[in-house]
Amino acid sequence: MNFRQAFWLTAKLVFASLVVGWLLKKANAKQIWSYLESTHAVPILAGLFLGVLMILIASWRWLKLLGVFGINIGWRELFCINWVGQFFMMFLPGPTGDDLTRMLYISRLAKGRVALACSTVLIDRCIGLASVFFLSIFCLPLQWPLLAVNVQTRWLDMVIIAGAAAVLIAGVLFLIAAKRDGGLVFGLARFLPAGKLRTTLEESWSSLCGNKFILFQVFVAAVVTQFLNCAAFYCAGLAVGVSATFSHWCSFVPVVLAANILPVTVAGIGVREYLLVLFLGVLASTSPEQALAASAVAFGMMLLVSLAGGCVYLFYRQNVA
Repeated sequence: MNFRQAFWLTAKLVFASLVVGWLLKKANAKQIWSYLESTHAVPILAGLFLGVLMILIASWRWLKLLGVFGINIGWRELFCINWVGQFFMMFLPGPTGDDLTRMLYISRLAKGRVALACSTVLIDRCIGLASVFFLSIFCLPLQWPLLAVNVQTRWLDMVIIAGAAAVLIAGVLFLIAAKRDGGLVFGLARFLPAGKLRTTLEESWSSLCGNKFILFQVFVAAVVTQFLNCAAFYCAGLAVGVSATFSHWCSFVPVVLAANILPVTVAGIGVREYLLVLFLGVLASTSPEQALAASAVAFGMMLLVSLAGGCVYLFYRQNVA
Protein backbone atom coordinates (compact mmCIF):
# COMPACT_ATOMS: atom_id res chain seq x y z
CA MET A 1 0.00 0.00 0.00
CA ASN A 2 1.47 3.34 -1.07
CA PHE A 3 1.10 6.67 0.75
CA ARG A 4 -1.90 7.82 -1.29
CA GLN A 5 -3.84 4.61 -0.67
CA ALA A 6 -2.98 4.71 3.03
CA PHE A 7 -4.12 8.34 3.22
CA TRP A 8 -7.53 7.67 1.66
CA LEU A 9 -8.07 4.54 3.73
CA THR A 10 -7.25 6.50 6.89
CA ALA A 11 -9.60 9.31 5.80
CA LYS A 12 -12.45 6.84 5.30
CA LEU A 13 -11.82 5.25 8.70
CA VAL A 14 -11.82 8.69 10.32
CA PHE A 15 -15.08 9.57 8.53
CA ALA A 16 -16.72 6.33 9.71
CA SER A 17 -15.48 6.90 13.27
CA LEU A 18 -16.79 10.48 13.34
CA VAL A 19 -20.26 9.49 12.11
CA VAL A 20 -20.55 6.56 14.52
CA GLY A 21 -19.18 8.69 17.37
CA TRP A 22 -21.71 11.45 16.64
CA LEU A 23 -24.58 8.94 16.62
CA LEU A 24 -23.41 7.34 19.86
CA LYS A 25 -23.12 10.75 21.50
CA LYS A 26 -26.80 11.36 20.77
CA ALA A 27 -27.84 7.89 21.97
CA ASN A 28 -27.69 6.00 25.25
CA ALA A 29 -24.83 3.50 24.98
CA LYS A 30 -26.14 1.41 27.89
CA GLN A 31 -29.51 1.08 26.19
CA ILE A 32 -27.85 -0.05 22.96
CA TRP A 33 -25.93 -2.69 24.90
CA SER A 34 -29.11 -3.89 26.61
CA TYR A 35 -30.71 -4.46 23.19
CA LEU A 36 -27.64 -6.37 22.05
CA GLU A 37 -27.61 -8.49 25.20
CA SER A 38 -31.21 -9.58 24.58
CA THR A 39 -30.79 -10.49 20.91
CA HIS A 40 -32.62 -13.56 19.61
CA ALA A 41 -30.48 -16.26 17.98
CA VAL A 42 -32.98 -17.57 15.39
CA PRO A 43 -33.19 -14.35 13.30
CA ILE A 44 -29.39 -14.10 13.35
CA LEU A 45 -29.02 -17.67 12.09
CA ALA A 46 -31.59 -16.91 9.39
CA GLY A 47 -29.61 -13.81 8.39
CA LEU A 48 -26.38 -15.83 8.15
CA PHE A 49 -28.15 -18.37 5.93
CA LEU A 50 -29.39 -15.55 3.69
CA GLY A 51 -25.85 -14.20 3.45
CA VAL A 52 -24.54 -17.50 2.10
CA LEU A 53 -27.56 -17.85 -0.19
CA MET A 54 -26.79 -14.46 -1.73
CA ILE A 55 -23.25 -15.63 -2.51
CA LEU A 56 -24.69 -18.73 -4.18
CA ILE A 57 -26.96 -16.61 -6.37
CA ALA A 58 -24.13 -14.19 -7.17
CA SER A 59 -22.02 -17.15 -8.34
CA TRP A 60 -24.83 -18.32 -10.62
CA ARG A 61 -25.15 -14.81 -12.08
CA TRP A 62 -21.43 -14.69 -12.79
CA LEU A 63 -21.54 -18.16 -14.36
CA LYS A 64 -24.25 -17.00 -16.78
CA LEU A 65 -22.37 -13.81 -17.67
CA LEU A 66 -19.17 -15.70 -18.39
CA GLY A 67 -21.19 -18.09 -20.54
CA VAL A 68 -22.34 -15.13 -22.66
CA PHE A 69 -18.71 -14.73 -23.77
CA GLY A 70 -18.13 -18.46 -24.14
CA ILE A 71 -15.91 -18.65 -21.05
CA ASN A 72 -16.51 -21.93 -19.23
CA ILE A 73 -15.45 -21.94 -15.59
CA GLY A 74 -16.86 -24.29 -12.97
CA TRP A 75 -19.53 -23.07 -10.57
CA ARG A 76 -17.48 -24.28 -7.58
CA GLU A 77 -14.59 -22.03 -8.62
CA LEU A 78 -16.87 -19.01 -8.94
CA PHE A 79 -18.55 -19.71 -5.60
CA CYS A 80 -15.18 -19.80 -3.81
CA ILE A 81 -13.97 -16.64 -5.59
CA ASN A 82 -17.17 -14.77 -4.70
CA TRP A 83 -16.89 -15.77 -1.06
CA VAL A 84 -13.24 -14.68 -0.93
CA GLY A 85 -14.34 -11.40 -2.53
CA GLN A 86 -16.81 -10.88 0.31
CA PHE A 87 -13.93 -11.18 2.78
CA PHE A 88 -11.86 -8.47 1.08
CA MET A 89 -14.90 -6.24 0.54
CA MET A 90 -15.29 -5.92 4.31
CA PHE A 91 -11.84 -4.43 4.73
CA LEU A 92 -11.46 -2.23 1.66
CA PRO A 93 -13.50 0.90 0.76
CA GLY A 94 -16.78 0.32 -1.11
CA PRO A 95 -17.10 -2.68 -3.44
CA THR A 96 -13.50 -2.23 -4.67
CA GLY A 97 -12.07 -5.16 -2.74
CA ASP A 98 -14.69 -7.56 -4.09
CA ASP A 99 -14.30 -6.47 -7.72
CA LEU A 100 -10.51 -6.45 -7.75
CA THR A 101 -10.33 -9.82 -6.03
CA ARG A 102 -12.68 -11.40 -8.54
CA MET A 103 -10.76 -9.88 -11.46
CA LEU A 104 -7.48 -11.19 -10.08
CA TYR A 105 -8.77 -14.74 -9.68
CA ILE A 106 -10.70 -14.87 -12.96
CA SER A 107 -7.68 -13.60 -14.92
CA ARG A 108 -5.82 -16.74 -13.86
CA LEU A 109 -8.62 -19.02 -14.98
CA ALA A 110 -9.48 -17.38 -18.31
CA LYS A 111 -6.06 -17.20 -19.92
CA GLY A 112 -6.21 -15.67 -23.38
CA ARG A 113 -9.55 -14.00 -22.62
CA VAL A 114 -8.61 -11.99 -19.55
CA ALA A 115 -10.12 -8.68 -20.72
CA LEU A 116 -13.52 -10.21 -21.48
CA ALA A 117 -13.52 -12.24 -18.25
CA CYS A 118 -12.73 -9.13 -16.17
CA SER A 119 -15.43 -7.17 -17.99
CA THR A 120 -18.03 -9.61 -16.61
CA VAL A 121 -17.16 -8.37 -13.12
CA LEU A 122 -17.94 -4.78 -14.13
CA ILE A 123 -21.11 -5.85 -15.96
CA ASP A 124 -22.25 -7.79 -12.91
CA ARG A 125 -21.59 -4.75 -10.70
CA CYS A 126 -23.66 -2.54 -13.02
CA ILE A 127 -26.51 -5.06 -13.08
CA GLY A 128 -26.40 -5.28 -9.29
CA LEU A 129 -26.63 -1.50 -8.93
CA ALA A 130 -29.46 -1.40 -11.49
CA SER A 131 -31.35 -4.03 -9.50
CA VAL A 132 -31.10 -1.86 -6.37
CA PHE A 133 -32.64 1.08 -8.22
CA PHE A 134 -35.26 -1.17 -9.82
CA LEU A 135 -36.35 -2.52 -6.43
CA SER A 136 -36.50 0.98 -4.97
CA ILE A 137 -38.85 2.30 -7.67
CA PHE A 138 -41.45 -0.24 -6.54
CA CYS A 139 -40.82 -0.30 -2.79
CA LEU A 140 -40.22 3.36 -1.92
CA PRO A 141 -43.68 4.59 -3.09
CA LEU A 142 -45.33 2.11 -0.69
CA GLN A 143 -44.17 4.20 2.27
CA TRP A 144 -44.10 7.60 0.56
CA PRO A 145 -46.74 9.26 2.84
CA LEU A 146 -44.48 8.62 5.85
CA LEU A 147 -41.17 9.23 4.12
CA ALA A 148 -42.31 12.54 2.61
CA VAL A 149 -42.90 14.02 6.07
CA ASN A 150 -39.17 14.15 6.82
CA VAL A 151 -37.09 16.46 4.61
CA GLN A 152 -34.02 14.19 4.57
CA THR A 153 -35.87 10.98 3.70
CA ARG A 154 -37.96 12.81 1.10
CA TRP A 155 -34.94 14.13 -0.80
CA LEU A 156 -33.02 10.87 -0.52
CA ASP A 157 -35.98 8.98 -1.92
CA MET A 158 -36.48 11.46 -4.75
CA VAL A 159 -32.84 11.05 -5.81
CA ILE A 160 -33.09 7.25 -5.71
CA ILE A 161 -36.41 7.21 -7.61
CA ALA A 162 -34.93 9.52 -10.29
CA GLY A 163 -31.97 7.18 -10.64
CA ALA A 164 -34.31 4.20 -10.78
CA ALA A 165 -36.37 5.77 -13.54
CA ALA A 166 -33.21 6.42 -15.58
CA VAL A 167 -32.06 2.82 -15.11
CA LEU A 168 -35.49 1.48 -16.08
CA ILE A 169 -35.57 3.58 -19.27
CA ALA A 170 -32.00 2.53 -20.18
CA GLY A 171 -32.87 -1.13 -19.64
CA VAL A 172 -35.99 -0.96 -21.82
CA LEU A 173 -34.09 0.85 -24.58
CA PHE A 174 -31.36 -1.80 -24.49
CA LEU A 175 -33.84 -4.67 -24.75
CA ILE A 176 -35.74 -3.01 -27.61
CA ALA A 177 -33.14 -1.13 -29.64
CA ALA A 178 -29.66 -2.56 -28.96
CA LYS A 179 -28.21 -4.37 -31.98
CA ARG A 180 -25.29 -6.75 -32.36
CA ASP A 181 -23.78 -4.77 -35.22
CA GLY A 182 -23.09 -1.92 -32.86
CA GLY A 183 -24.98 1.22 -33.75
CA LEU A 184 -24.11 4.03 -31.32
CA VAL A 185 -21.68 1.94 -29.25
CA PHE A 186 -19.64 0.89 -32.29
CA GLY A 187 -19.68 4.50 -33.46
CA LEU A 188 -18.25 5.67 -30.13
CA ALA A 189 -15.71 2.84 -30.15
CA ARG A 190 -14.28 4.16 -33.41
CA PHE A 191 -13.00 7.19 -31.53
CA LEU A 192 -10.77 4.83 -29.53
CA PRO A 193 -7.39 3.86 -30.97
CA ALA A 194 -7.41 0.47 -32.64
CA GLY A 195 -6.27 -2.10 -30.13
CA LYS A 196 -7.31 -4.49 -27.40
CA LEU A 197 -9.63 -2.06 -25.59
CA ARG A 198 -11.61 -1.25 -28.71
CA THR A 199 -11.80 -4.91 -29.77
CA THR A 200 -12.95 -5.97 -26.29
CA LEU A 201 -15.64 -3.28 -26.21
CA GLU A 202 -17.03 -4.27 -29.60
CA GLU A 203 -16.92 -8.00 -28.84
CA SER A 204 -18.57 -7.46 -25.43
CA TRP A 205 -21.38 -5.40 -26.92
CA SER A 206 -22.07 -7.92 -29.68
CA SER A 207 -22.17 -10.80 -27.20
CA LEU A 208 -24.45 -8.93 -24.79
CA CYS A 209 -26.89 -7.93 -27.55
CA GLY A 210 -27.03 -11.52 -28.75
CA ASN A 211 -27.88 -12.86 -25.29
CA LYS A 212 -30.53 -10.47 -23.99
CA PHE A 213 -32.64 -13.23 -22.41
CA ILE A 214 -29.66 -14.43 -20.36
CA LEU A 215 -29.03 -10.85 -19.23
CA PHE A 216 -32.68 -10.60 -18.23
CA GLN A 217 -32.28 -13.79 -16.15
CA VAL A 218 -29.19 -12.36 -14.48
CA PHE A 219 -31.05 -9.12 -13.73
CA VAL A 220 -34.00 -11.01 -12.17
CA ALA A 221 -31.53 -12.98 -10.02
CA ALA A 222 -29.94 -9.67 -8.95
CA VAL A 223 -33.36 -8.30 -7.92
CA VAL A 224 -33.95 -11.48 -5.88
CA THR A 225 -30.57 -10.86 -4.23
CA GLN A 226 -31.67 -7.36 -3.20
CA PHE A 227 -34.88 -8.78 -1.70
CA LEU A 228 -32.71 -11.19 0.29
CA ASN A 229 -30.61 -8.22 1.43
CA CYS A 230 -33.80 -6.59 2.71
CA ALA A 231 -34.73 -9.86 4.43
CA ALA A 232 -31.30 -10.03 6.11
CA PHE A 233 -31.72 -6.51 7.51
CA TYR A 234 -35.24 -7.47 8.59
CA CYS A 235 -33.77 -10.42 10.49
CA ALA A 236 -31.28 -8.10 12.18
CA GLY A 237 -34.18 -5.90 13.26
CA LEU A 238 -36.15 -8.87 14.57
CA ALA A 239 -33.12 -9.96 16.60
CA VAL A 240 -33.28 -6.76 18.67
CA GLY A 241 -37.07 -6.35 18.65
CA VAL A 242 -37.52 -3.65 15.97
CA SER A 243 -41.23 -3.50 15.12
CA ALA A 244 -40.80 -2.39 11.48
CA THR A 245 -42.50 -4.64 8.93
CA PHE A 246 -40.72 -6.27 6.00
CA SER A 247 -42.29 -3.71 3.64
CA HIS A 248 -40.75 -0.95 5.80
CA TRP A 249 -37.31 -2.47 5.36
CA CYS A 250 -37.82 -2.93 1.61
CA SER A 251 -38.70 0.75 1.29
CA PHE A 252 -35.32 2.01 2.52
CA VAL A 253 -32.74 -0.81 2.41
CA PRO A 254 -32.22 -0.07 -1.33
CA VAL A 255 -31.18 3.44 -0.28
CA VAL A 256 -28.68 1.95 2.19
CA LEU A 257 -27.31 -0.43 -0.45
CA ALA A 258 -26.99 2.38 -3.02
CA ALA A 259 -25.22 4.62 -0.50
CA ASN A 260 -22.74 1.86 0.32
CA ILE A 261 -21.57 1.91 -3.31
CA LEU A 262 -19.95 5.29 -2.64
CA PRO A 263 -16.35 4.75 -1.47
CA VAL A 264 -16.60 7.16 1.46
CA THR A 265 -16.18 4.62 4.23
CA VAL A 266 -15.11 1.04 4.95
CA ALA A 267 -17.73 -1.75 4.89
CA GLY A 268 -20.51 0.87 4.98
CA ILE A 269 -19.72 1.77 8.60
CA GLY A 270 -21.24 5.11 9.54
CA VAL A 271 -23.42 5.41 6.42
CA ARG A 272 -25.45 2.33 7.33
CA GLU A 273 -25.89 3.43 10.95
CA TYR A 274 -26.98 6.94 10.03
CA LEU A 275 -29.53 5.77 7.46
CA LEU A 276 -31.00 3.10 9.74
CA VAL A 277 -31.46 5.62 12.55
CA LEU A 278 -33.05 8.05 10.10
CA PHE A 279 -35.43 5.71 8.26
CA LEU A 280 -36.44 3.46 11.16
CA GLY A 281 -37.19 6.55 13.23
CA VAL A 282 -39.47 7.93 10.51
CA LEU A 283 -41.17 4.69 9.45
CA ALA A 284 -41.49 2.77 12.71
CA SER A 285 -40.79 5.33 15.45
CA THR A 286 -37.77 3.24 16.41
CA SER A 287 -35.43 4.76 18.99
CA PRO A 288 -31.87 5.60 17.87
CA GLU A 289 -30.57 3.05 20.38
CA GLN A 290 -32.63 0.20 18.92
CA ALA A 291 -31.78 1.22 15.34
CA LEU A 292 -28.06 1.28 16.18
CA ALA A 293 -28.39 -2.14 17.82
CA ALA A 294 -30.05 -3.48 14.64
CA SER A 295 -27.24 -1.99 12.56
CA ALA A 296 -24.64 -3.62 14.81
CA VAL A 297 -26.34 -7.02 14.40
CA ALA A 298 -26.55 -6.55 10.60
CA PHE A 299 -22.87 -5.68 10.48
CA GLY A 300 -22.05 -8.64 12.73
CA MET A 301 -23.86 -11.04 10.39
CA MET A 302 -22.04 -9.63 7.36
CA LEU A 303 -18.74 -9.84 9.24
CA LEU A 304 -19.27 -13.52 10.13
CA VAL A 305 -20.13 -14.45 6.53
CA SER A 306 -17.11 -12.48 5.31
CA LEU A 307 -14.76 -14.06 7.85
CA ALA A 308 -15.92 -17.45 6.61
CA GLY A 309 -14.77 -16.18 3.20
CA GLY A 310 -11.37 -15.59 4.81
CA CYS A 311 -11.27 -19.28 5.71
CA VAL A 312 -12.09 -20.11 2.08
CA TYR A 313 -9.22 -17.84 1.04
CA LEU A 314 -6.80 -19.79 3.23
CA PHE A 315 -7.73 -23.22 1.86
CA TYR A 316 -8.98 -22.55 -1.69
CA ARG A 317 -6.65 -23.54 -4.50
CA GLN A 318 -7.49 -22.70 -8.11
CA ASN A 319 -7.52 -25.37 -10.77
CA VAL A 320 -5.42 -23.45 -13.26
CA ALA A 321 -4.69 -25.35 -16.43
